[in-house]
Amino acid sequence: MEQQRIVVCKLKGQGGWYEIAKTGMWKGHDAGEFELTTADLNQIVFNFNNSDLAKIVVDYEHQTLEGVEAPASGWIKELKVEGESLLAKIEWTKRAKEQIKNKEYRYLSPVLIANAKDSKSGSSIGWYLHSVALTNTPFFTELNPIEAKNQNQNKESKVSEKELEELRAENKRKEEELKAKEQEIAKLKEEQAKQKVADAIAAKKINKEQETWALKYALADEAGFEEFLKNAKELPEVPESNQFAASNKPDDGIDVVKIALGDENE
Repeated sequence: MEQQRIVVCKLKGQGGWYEIAKTGMWKGHDAGEFELTTADLNQIVFNFNNSDLAKIVVDYEHQTLEGVEAPASGWIKELKVEGESLLAKIEWTKRAKEQIKNKEYRYLSPVLIANAKDSKSGSSIGWYLHSVALTNTPFFTELNPIEAKNQNQNKESKVSEKELEELRAENKRKEEELKAKEQEIAKLKEEQAKQKVADAIAAKKINKEQETWALKYALADEAGFEEFLKNAKELPEVPESNQFAASNKPDDGIDVVKIALGDENE
């Protein structure tokens, strides 16, 4: 398995959202330097949204990686990309809330896996968020701490009932105006994604068995899918009698995903 890439940022957030990673070139890891792009962050979000896991654990000091008792300090409910940052919405445990309030922990340390494999098909799914930890020992000093704006979580903005009604009416109007257009755009987007996948299969960048996964990827992240295809090598011809076609084990026969990613020597 590819070694884990661990980055660290200050434990500050707003509205339950915390910045856990951002784009850039990072150096100093045992496995060598690596780069995170916006496409990589979107790929992490896509893989999270399509995972069988409802939430991702936030542990203490990366204990989940050690295979020891690893109580959760919180759970990641959602991920999103804003600008050059990957944000996580975290649901903290009661104990963790007190520790954070008392400044017993100051940093978040996400574990990112490059070239992760789908647990069912064995296909490459790119970047994947394994877990996040509360820690006071940053792994990377290259990542500048992210300072979030101060906030008073107990202070709520007051909006009049009249303003709320106006907002509701405006939202309803926009929804009605956009409904037909959204359906048209969605249909066009699906047609374009199907064509991209068909072209990729014809160009031997992916095989027929990856069609469903590729279509979901293309629909969710067009730029990320195009980047994936740009780096993928042409698949070799595989005889129809090759045992890979009838095997569900990633190690049987030729791993076409590794070949597509240029990892045939691994």
